[in-house]
Amino acid sequence: MKCIWIGLTGGPGCGKSEAVKSFSEIPGWQCYDTDQICHEIYEESNSPLVRLMEDRWGSEVRSASGQPDRKVIAEKVFNNETERAWLNSILHPEILFRLGNKISASGTEWALIEVPLLFEAKFDVRMDKTIAIWSPPEVQLERLLARGWTREHAEKRIASQLPAAKKLELADYGIINRGSLESLHEQCLHIADEIKSIFK
Repeated sequence: MKCIWIGLTGGPGCGKSEAVKSFSEIPGWQCYDTDQICHEIYEESNSPLVRLMEDRWGSEVRSASGQPDRKVIAEKVFNNETERAWLNSILHPEILFRLGNKISASGTEWALIEVPLLFEAKFDVRMDKTIAIWSPPEVQLERLLARGWTREHAEKRIASQLPAAKKLELADYGIINRGSLESLHEQCLHIADEIKSIFK
């Protein structure tokens, strides 16, 4: 049986990490984080992607250690849709390639893949099913402030993505996370059972 890819998304502070924990406890499921793969790419100094960035933006995009300087790159793409689109055009295929290698090496049947920008980055087209987790906006903000974020930073991060309600509308399955962790866990188990029944 081929591995089934399940994309999980949700706005900042909606509880993606807790949902991942729930799915990771289900036998036969492995969880992956596309942000972590992106971090791995940015920690490399000799990858073809770094050379492409240097060719486009100059040597300033490398830090003293030779790795990509995330702050400089962020400045290059901030409010510049052309440059952001170019960066995504080289990053996203590489993330999917590495993700595929990790999943193949694991031999798992069910892969839950956390993708904060699942729909914005169009990663949903690669998934067999998608899940969005939703929380009320005021709860999102409260959780982000509890992490030590400023209100301004939290509001900007929330506004930088599709609204959590829109993600819920676009996904195949939805998780409503406004109550207890037990409720969240039960919803995850229910969705896992439903997905398994479809692909068996």
